Amino acid sequence: MQKWKLTLLVMAAACVMAGCSKFNLPDINTVSVQKDGSIKQTIVEQFERNYYDVDELTAMAQEKVEKFSNGTDSIVCDSIEAKDGKVVVEMTYQTGTDYAEFNNRELFSGTVAEANAQGYSLKDAVTEDGTDISEEQLAEVNENHVVVIQTKEGEELDVEVYGKILYTSGNIILSGKKVAYIAPEGEDMLSYIIFQ
Repeated sequence: MQKWKLTLLVMAAACVMAGCSKFNLPDINTVSVQKDGSIKQTIVEQFERNYYDVDELTAMAQEKVEKFSNGTDSIVCDSIEAKDGKVVVEMTYQTGTDYAEFNNRELFSGTVAEANAQGYSLKDAVTEDGTDISEEQLAEVNENHVVVIQTKEGEELDVEVYGKILYTSGNIILSGKKVAYIAPEGEDMLSYIIFQ
């Protein structure tokens, strides 16, 4: 968890250096899957300035971004806001692979058929009210989209998709037609959302 917070603060420093713009402060981490394959991430953390030196974070941020991006725009800091001890960073990743590698967690975005071909099991999918769906129903959505995302122990996450949510893994609560909430669990876990 400390490594994650340090990464957040490093990215915050990078954004400050880049002159990021202001936005409303959300309360929860969010991952948004875009139709063009890019991933937008909103990171919300408490910011305890006493423990970190801004110049040191800035230097670390420059090194980390340059090392990962290798001169490309595979990661972009869109904005940063710090207020009342909270810092919110908005990032854009060109691909799900960029997101997965940078955040050291799984993320797959593609069709249900592609997810199955890559070994992801979606057989325990449920409807919005928690009703199990049959293998036949699942086969009918083979060409629909799915996002499979890993959350770490104790992490909660909102996931936004660009189409109407059809089915999800059983641990997800829908908070809108295109927004799903993953509650914190006692272990790392994979969750999935099937959508049109």
